Amino acid sequence: MSWHQPLDRRLLLSLLSIGAAQALIGCANDHSTASPAPGTAGATATTTTAATTPAPLAAPEATPPALPPIPPPHPGPPKVVSRAPGQTRRIALTIDDGYDAQTVAGYVEFAQRSKIAITFSPNGAYSAVWNRHADVLRPLVEAGQVQIGNHTWSHKDLLAHRADAAIRADVERNEQWIQSTFGITSRPWFRPPYGSHNHHVDALVGELGYTKVLLWNGSFGDSTLITPAQLLALASQYLQPGTVMLGHANHNTILGLFANVEQLIAERQLEPVTLDTMFGTSRAIG
Repeated sequence: MSWHQPLDRRLLLSLLSIGAAQALIGCANDHSTASPAPGTAGATATTTTAATTPAPLAAPEATPPALPPIPPPHPGPPKVVSRAPGQTRRIALTIDDGYDAQTVAGYVEFAQRSKIAITFSPNGAYSAVWNRHADVLRPLVEAGQVQIGNHTWSHKDLLAHRADAAIRADVERNEQWIQSTFGITSRPWFRPPYGSHNHHVDALVGELGYTKVLLWNGSFGDSTLITPAQLLALASQYLQPGTVMLGHANHNTILGLFANVEQLIAERQLEPVTLDTMFGTSRAIG
């Protein structure tokens, strides 16, 4: 089976200038403000001496397990991760930010329709966009298909001369919003905005219970607005076994490409999973 979607060769050659370095950049610094009559079957039976057989009851729909109580923080030494451990066909689709209402709605619909596991790391600064989808996302969180990570409330660069207290407040405010909106903790998963972090920042979030600092080793390259051809070429390049794939719910280029992403996953026999499944963490433990 081919490892690549059958893209136009001329397209791929023309996109070599994008480069892996551009593809692997984090969130760009151009964030915008979010816009914000009963049936008659069987009625001909007239026999009065024979008892009728009741129709079998329909099997009840499976109910996902209730969310566990939100655990307290478990501070510890942080570990930076960027790819799946070991040899695996698993991938983790991780989608950040969410300031574009149309793109967030598209990702939510994609998750609900496709049943593909996704980890969202939204910023509470865009809560007006995300809150309207809470009723849809909560059941997916309960079922273990969707996971929520912490990406800070404000999406400010953590290395831009910020005081420790300001960093802690930014992370904790986002956690409070995640708990109240989605009914789950984001711990122990933290993705620093722009991928900007150092040992000091890692230690700070580790003290708050964020002992997994999440980076990535593949990207849709959509932290800024790109063309569908560019995004599709990067998807083809980076959707490989073991990839932690970075995307953003900020620009609507992806909306016409979900079928292509699904096709790549199916052709390459990849297994999309949440971070909890990939790394053995748990919402019940936090």
